[in-house]
Amino acid sequence: MRRSFVLLTLSVVAAVVLAGCGDTVDTAKVTFTRSTVPANKAGTETGGTGKPKSNDPAFTNERLRALDACGLLSKDILSAVGVPADNSAEDFSECSNYMKDKDGKDLSITLYVGETINGAEDAEENIGGLPALTSKLDDSSACFVSVVTSTNPNFGVRVQIGGDGKDLCATGRTVLASVVDLIRNDPPKRDDRTGSIANSDPCTLLDPAALKTAVGGVETTPSPYTLHWCNWVGDAISVGVWFRTGYDPKDSSVDKGTPVDLGNGVTVYQSAQSGAASCRLEWRHRSTGQDGADEIIEVDVDNSSPPAGDNGCPTATEVAKLLVPALPKP
Repeated sequence: MRRSFVLLTLSVVAAVVLAGCGDTVDTAKVTFTRSTVPANKAGTETGGTGKPKSNDPAFTNERLRALDACGLLSKDILSAVGVPADNSAEDFSECSNYMKDKDGKDLSITLYVGETINGAEDAEENIGGLPALTSKLDDSSACFVSVVTSTNPNFGVRVQIGGDGKDLCATGRTVLASVVDLIRNDPPKRDDRTGSIANSDPCTLLDPAALKTAVGGVETTPSPYTLHWCNWVGDAISVGVWFRTGYDPKDSSVDKGTPVDLGNGVTVYQSAQSGAASCRLEWRHRSTGQDGADEIIEVDVDNSSPPAGDNGCPTATEVAKLLVPALPKP
């Protein structure tokens, strides 16, 4: 799967600069009062000064999946570090703001909600009572600040800070501390319409027995990559399901693929990678009425030991046929 391979490479890079903490688990029930939270100025040690703990019930994957990522980058929070511009929603759980810092220099802030945190054993910071870590590029042009919200798998919230100013990491800690407080105390919810896939966990939608049959009797293990992306990995085959936003594939002028009728009014666009059993299917699940922000489903299949003449697309088609009935109805 071409896109999966790209992000797998990115995840390896991220493992170098990002890490989480997965060895401290606290499943105690905690009740928090809803309130309006001002931007945190210290950036650390908020939400409790003891040892940071993940698996706080305020940060379950289900709750994170329902959040409005751009709502978390509020003007109050961003104004604490500079002059905000308009937010730009990049995906269901990703938002960016390309603004100016307090000295008038360029400052880019991107928030990722529900990302895999690699190297989860070494986080030593405390942001909002959650295990946290900070890393930056060698040239100090970007800083990555993450908190670990859950373990098994290790998921978290990450802020990426870039720009020309000094101490981007301090800026990242300030922003993320306020974001964590907002999630805990007054979380902004996404305004989803009936039938949206935004709140669906893709790892739960494929029946294991039916999937085993679809991939030729091979056992696979689900492995969530983000809140909206799940991979099923076997000895020689991998299947990925990704829920994202974007343009309707049928309107693409570049590599939109071959239309394939799945039945029941669903047409997918199929692209096979030359020379390998790798196939991608894409289709629009629902129109949002916003340019470039339709709800898109992608199914990827890679098989390193395919049957003769199999380019991966027949398997991808069978997986898509299993997935469609399990989706929310738009």
